[in-house]
Amino acid sequence: MGGETRPRALDTLRDARFRLLWIGQSVSSVGSATTLTALTLALVDGPDSAGRIGVVLASGLVSEAVFLLVGGVLADRLPRRLIMLAADAVRCAGHVLMGLLLLGDGFSLAAVALLSAVTGAAGGFFRPASVSVVPSTVTAEHLQSANALLAVARRLAMLLGPALATTLVLTVGVGWALVLDGVTFALSCLTLALLRLPEQRSRTRGSFTRDLREGWDEVRTRTWLWTNLTAHGLWNLARTIYFTAGATLVITRPGGEWSWGLVVQGGAVGAVAGALLALRVRPRRPLRVANLCLAVGGLPLALIAIEANVWVIVVAAAAMNTGLAVMSALWDTAIQRHVPDTSLARVGAIDWLLSTALAPLGMVAAGPLAQRFGAASALGVAAGVMTVSCLLVAVVVASPGDPGAEAAGSGAGPIDREGVKSAAV
Repeated sequence: MGGETRPRALDTLRDARFRLLWIGQSVSSVGSATTLTALTLALVDGPDSAGRIGVVLASGLVSEAVFLLVGGVLADRLPRRLIMLAADAVRCAGHVLMGLLLLGDGFSLAAVALLSAVTGAAGGFFRPASVSVVPSTVTAEHLQSANALLAVARRLAMLLGPALATTLVLTVGVGWALVLDGVTFALSCLTLALLRLPEQRSRTRGSFTRDLREGWDEVRTRTWLWTNLTAHGLWNLARTIYFTAGATLVITRPGGEWSWGLVVQGGAVGAVAGALLALRVRPRRPLRVANLCLAVGGLPLALIAIEANVWVIVVAAAAMNTGLAVMSALWDTAIQRHVPDTSLARVGAIDWLLSTALAPLGMVAAGPLAQRFGAASALGVAAGVMTVSCLLVAVVVASPGDPGAEAAGSGAGPIDREGVKSAAV
């Protein structure tokens, strides 16, 4: 997929700066995955358990989304390492307090939801800073390997976290699972405190609104950027049908919950495989390959709609998540290579927000759409949206004739921090 020399993962980890970042993020990812399952198990109590779980999880997600843009602006103004350290300190305290509440007799849904909102807000500050700090920890040729290694850690955490959470809940109690998550954030703080990075490039600071507008200008003036973000948003919107109507169809057919569990586990294994694959691939046109990988995502939805054999659906779910993991590493690398360092955090925040903003709408609309048109029809349309939107971007935007495509798409050479205005990377 190109003649570029492939750096080995061990070579990337030999850099002490990245190694510290990777260790801290790997440990905290396991803690976060543990908390998600532990909270769900803790709140499954009584007829309104779904509502209780929804309140706590939604408070964290909404709070994170609200503070993403603020976090992006600050991470382009202030040292990113310090923002990450402060955010992890808040998340450490929040999860320890949440765990102590669940260990005691004074459990309060409102208090847990409030702490979830606080830790979610901290995540909104952490996310843009964490994406934009990676190029400061590795050389240019190791950038994709660094993103892939971080992805491997996150994907493995999603495999290990639920099992660890269930073990802790059944042995020592759900509160200790959240305390453990707090400890993992404390370890992340320690690695960040030890991390020494080059001085961040200074820039002229304006008002918050002006800084945010400058970040948006970086997105809208890059055709490859806003078109890919549009496809990502549509893909995530359509995939909500998979988790709602798709899950319902699988669970209500022979095999029931066991079948859906196989599908979910197949997806998790595929995600790990994709992150490992991203360590090896070096395509000449990364975003064309990324969109082709995403286009595979419509396959499990279509197969569920036509009532395919469950094992075929499992393989398709694995393929979907493999493609998503490869795409994520290629996409993060493209952003880090071709967006100016002084705007990187703001663009990262806008990227995340636009890519996921429509997902809650999809979750809300999935039920009514499935009832109105039938679950199979809704899945078929969603599969078409996921596949067609990505194929269009792959063919039209990342075509060989685009100006600057070769330079931006090769993945070779030094990181471009001055920006590529219209290149199809």
